[in-house]
Amino acid sequence: MKMKTINFILLLLFSTFVTAQQYVMGTLSNVNNDGLYEIRIPNEIRSFSNRNLSNFRIVDDSDNEIPYFIRHKDETITINKFEKFEIITKQIVKDSISVYVIKSPYKTLNQLVLEIANYNGSKNYKLLGSNNQKEWFGIVNSSSLSELQHPNKTSIFKRISFPKCTYSYLKIIFNNTNSLPINILNIGNSKNSYRNEPLQEVKYTSKVITEISDKKITKVHFDFKNKEIINQVFFKITKPELYNRRAKIYKIDTREVKGKKENYKQYITQFYLNSNSTNSFKIPELHENNVYIEIENKDNSPLTIKDVLFYQNPLYIVVPLKANKTYTVKTGIKSLKAPQYDLSFFKNEISNTLPRVDIEHIEIKNMPTTPSKIATDFWKKPWFMWLCIAIAGIVIFYFTISLVKDLRKDN
Repeated sequence: MKMKTINFILLLLFSTFVTAQQYVMGTLSNVNNDGLYEIRIPNEIRSFSNRNLSNFRIVDDSDNEIPYFIRHKDETITINKFEKFEIITKQIVKDSISVYVIKSPYKTLNQLVLEIANYNGSKNYKLLGSNNQKEWFGIVNSSSLSELQHPNKTSIFKRISFPKCTYSYLKIIFNNTNSLPINILNIGNSKNSYRNEPLQEVKYTSKVITEISDKKITKVHFDFKNKEIINQVFFKITKPELYNRRAKIYKIDTREVKGKKENYKQYITQFYLNSNSTNSFKIPELHENNVYIEIENKDNSPLTIKDVLFYQNPLYIVVPLKANKTYTVKTGIKSLKAPQYDLSFFKNEISNTLPRVDIEHIEIKNMPTTPSKIATDFWKKPWFMWLCIAIAGIVIFYFTISLVKDLRKDN
């Protein structure tokens, strides 16, 4: 009877390890001609994928893997007439920062256009303003430029948008700590036509608003089903009629202090909610499933927040397809590593205007995990070692008690 009980417990413990891993499948809409196509990755696919799409795959009806490369398309600028501003200071500090100071010819300004030599990567920056080049004040605390290479030319134009200001001088500071400096050829303004790629909304599963009266702040906690990429946030505020409140976005992270792990707030960015603005903000890219916002009320009544909307920049892939073939996409399989395709070598030679196809019939699937895979996984875990120690201790204790009882009987 005791042996049956022990076997049952071991079987129950083992069965808890056999779980079903989820992944996502979809199909591509039909194409009528052979060639290169552009596919916009929907949020249902991205939320199950790794941040860099490393576990995203496309296969044909013969289960052959189809190559692709990733393409970001934030904004397209058509330059009609570029007006160069005077660059007063250009300073590049190795492994630190690049600083550009320009003199504005306008009384008010809310954008700059940068001509940048082609660069493979992205770049974070800050923007400051001054009227005397001695006292500098913040305009943009943290933002970034991406897609800094033109497919056909040696340079690309990028726009920096910011709150309207009257400063005579503007200073752009680029962060070179973890990346190489970019080459700014010209800074100015132009009468351009802009075409923004439509953003993709990211839905949260729950929202909790908490008023912390002793600190005079409002805390809003958003929970997402999966880790989501977030690039922009938009506030819908109904009351009061006039307001100006500082808000901060943060996440909860873990750090080790004196050998112990503790949770702390990691602030991502801050901005001002203002009744005279649209209250739409670009933020440094987040990849989280829990996002927090703090609003400083000071001595004012809390804001009435109707809703907060989150958006992510669109993401595309370029892929060669053949007419009248069936293609399947899969993502979310954790064991897959980033693919290496020859096609990515030619991405700068491929047109930015390609025909598009869609991912359809998206479904969440369960993939049973085999016992051998489970064994490989949990044998490596620290908790399994402690479990084995605990079980060994129980077994030793059991046999020790039995041995003592047997000795007493013999005596």
